[in-house]
Amino acid sequence: MQHWFQVCRALHSIKGNYIKWPTSDECTTNAVAVEQKYGMPNVIGCIDGTHIRVKAPSNDRDSYVNRKGFTSINVLAVCDDNMRFTYIYADRAGSVHDARVLRCSSLSHELMNDTFVNGQYHLLGDSAYPLLPTLLVPYRDNGHLTKEQRRFNTIHSSARSVIERAFGRLKGKFRRLRGIEATSMKNALLLIEASFVLHNFILACDDERDDDMHDCELGDDEEAGGQDSTIGGSSLKQLAVAKRDQIAKMI
Repeated sequence: MQHWFQVCRALHSIKGNYIKWPTSDECTTNAVAVEQKYGMPNVIGCIDGTHIRVKAPSNDRDSYVNRKGFTSINVLAVCDDNMRFTYIYADRAGSVHDARVLRCSSLSHELMNDTFVNGQYHLLGDSAYPLLPTLLVPYRDNGHLTKEQRRFNTIHSSARSVIERAFGRLKGKFRRLRGIEATSMKNALLLIEASFVLHNFILACDDERDDDMHDCELGDDEEAGGQDSTIGGSSLKQLAVAKRDQIAKMI
């Protein structure tokens, strides 16, 4: 076990070389690829959370019990169209809602900044997240969606599925993520981040893009009612609504 964590520490030390935000050119490449596949413009990545089972501290177990009843770390991640993770944040217990995890992360400030990748691009996220000009989520299905809005939701869902496939590949390759029995939470987090680094390392060395997912994680979205409106102000919300409506008319 000691040798295993030495490897994890080595992988963690090179995290910045393999998990990094796309450059301007890479943003353009990603956006073109997504638009060609799905018809959704200016998408540079998809965001979601995934729960990694851990052995919770005995003195704070309740904080780690997630909505599905097991103890976990709620890991926030962004990936590009090639299932390469460009951002991860693994520092919140399983009971913390996805939107709250985002708000606690460094990415939250970037998303609310007008200079976010030149203000041109955006991420796609599920209904657990707030609607922002830089983070587009589906329309709430109130039973009265227009044809344009339903089409937007369908295309949005198809494009966003890449993050679920990326999580599926990660957990399929690294079975230890199905249940980490680390003696300390610090070591558990180290192992989680090391697995993400190794995932990207493998993609960098092997350009194979098969869809044989051993543990594909699907259907883990929060309900739309769970959206956290405290991220961003009303002006940002208005800009985001207008942007989403414009794209819905285009696609």
